[in-house]
Amino acid sequence: MRILYLEDEPRDAELVQASLEADGLHCELIRADTRADFLTSLQKGGFELILADYTLPLFDGISALKLAQEICPEVPFIFVSGTMDEELAIEALKQGATDYVFKTRLSKIALRVRRALRETEERCQRKRAEEALQRNEAYLAEAQRLSHTGSFGWHVASGKIYWSEETYRIIEIELGTQPTLDLVFERIHPDDRPLVQEVIDCARQQAREFDFEHRLLLPDGSVKHVRVVGHPVAQARSEDLEFVGAVTDITERKRAEQELQQLVDLVPQIIVVLDADGKRIHANRVAREYTGLTLDKFTSEDIGKIVHPDDAVRMRRVRERGLALSAPFELEARLRGRDGVYRWFLFRYNPLVEEGRVRRWYATSTEIESRKREENRVRRENVRLEERTRIAQELHDTLLQTFLSASMLLSVAADEVSSDSSVKPRLDRILQIMNQGIQEGRATIQDLRSTGTPDLVQALSRVQEEVAVQPDVDFRVAVVGRQEPLRSQVWHEIYRIGREALVNAFSHSRAKRVEFELEYADSNLRMRVRDNGCGIDPQVLLAGRDGHWGLAGMRERATRIGGLLEIASSPTNGTEVQLFIPSAVAFHSSAD
Repeated sequence: MRILYLEDEPRDAELVQASLEADGLHCELIRADTRADFLTSLQKGGFELILADYTLPLFDGISALKLAQEICPEVPFIFVSGTMDEELAIEALKQGATDYVFKTRLSKIALRVRRALRETEERCQRKRAEEALQRNEAYLAEAQRLSHTGSFGWHVASGKIYWSEETYRIIEIELGTQPTLDLVFERIHPDDRPLVQEVIDCARQQAREFDFEHRLLLPDGSVKHVRVVGHPVAQARSEDLEFVGAVTDITERKRAEQELQQLVDLVPQIIVVLDADGKRIHANRVAREYTGLTLDKFTSEDIGKIVHPDDAVRMRRVRERGLALSAPFELEARLRGRDGVYRWFLFRYNPLVEEGRVRRWYATSTEIESRKREENRVRRENVRLEERTRIAQELHDTLLQTFLSASMLLSVAADEVSSDSSVKPRLDRILQIMNQGIQEGRATIQDLRSTGTPDLVQALSRVQEEVAVQPDVDFRVAVVGRQEPLRSQVWHEIYRIGREALVNAFSHSRAKRVEFELEYADSNLRMRVRDNGCGIDPQVLLAGRDGHWGLAGMRERATRIGGLLEIASSPTNGTEVQLFIPSAVAFHSSAD
């Protein structure tokens, strides 16, 4: 320990050092006997304690105390004097000295030094703690100001409320005003007061956490939206129930949500917004127009009234499970339109998560009626194919096997008949007929077991019937060249591309004439679908429409089979879709 000692008698300094070391306080004692030496040592610093005589020939202890307080006020200062009395000692303490020791009682100096050092350390710790607390409070206040979040405390029994500065700013009440529930209710929007009163009553009675939003109506007529979160502090007695929480100004977020809802209304797809519990709180224009419901009815109607009864229970079950997991999910169900017709939709639910908690759900609905119809058609075709295969198996194992056995027996019998017998020609004729029947039976079984590919022109011509084309639409079909058998995969992809083009022409182009042409040439197979309708928007033609994959799907299918798809469209000339497939790819060959 380094000690600065103001003392003009070297012997006294040696006695003080000896007394300290005898009591276990090892120290390096630096003696100064003039003002200049004392000041120089103070300025150099590095001392943990200052000792000083009260009177010196050219300097005094009180002046030394004042210098020490100016340069290093945190270092304890103890008078060690043989000339000062109790009154002077007390006066020195009043002026800032830490303690005093009479030279006639040096046995007590180690005790006083230890106490001075301990008290100084405690003061330093308190000061550091106070500085840290002030710094943290400053950080917290700035963080609350930046996040527009204030804190509060509410002692239920006494009704006392405590606010941070940011809470005063949010509610716009003068800083320092004692907050009360009556004062708070003066600021709450009249339409929201019943809700807030209900939350407060529930909190008082059940000591439960609360998290809700409401509006403030400020003196200038402006409206603020705030979110209030609180939880009870554990107390031993119910009369000590206290809540702590936060108030956040969410006006900007609410304004952004309103702007988002306005944008959502412009999206050409059904979009529904739900709260954290899955309650519908908004439906965009497309959703309202499709269902024929007003916004109030859409948000209050039971889901079973707009979803097909056969799908409602399953949809509720999937929604409850998906909402509980707080992760994106999807489901399929039939939704009733304003025309009373149920159509299949794919519903996709995506959560909006803030601070690890779901605040909103956004559900989009994409119509998949045509896809469902196609799935049902394929399902029916598979059933028919299975039935045909079963019948073919039965024919092979029963009738055809019986004919084969009879034919073999008849052949043996015919061989045993003499060639000049009158019965021989008739047996040969019967055997010939039976062999012919066996060949025909095998051909029939082969046809039953084969999936085959229907006539492409006939299949695409039926699209007109499927989409209920208006009678005033002139639909023309033409086939150029000699028809060739198509590979199964190629036939399927051509059919899908042609069907998509025809459905678009019949359903969306408002055309009065639609032409379908299939040209079989030596070098390639060309399919053309042309209409005189309103054309396709250039941006949609280039990048497609969000949530729709018709054009992209046509291009992908063409690429998959090595074909070339060209689409030309304009508002005046309508739309023309052409597909070119090389003959080597499209047609069956002898090698096949």
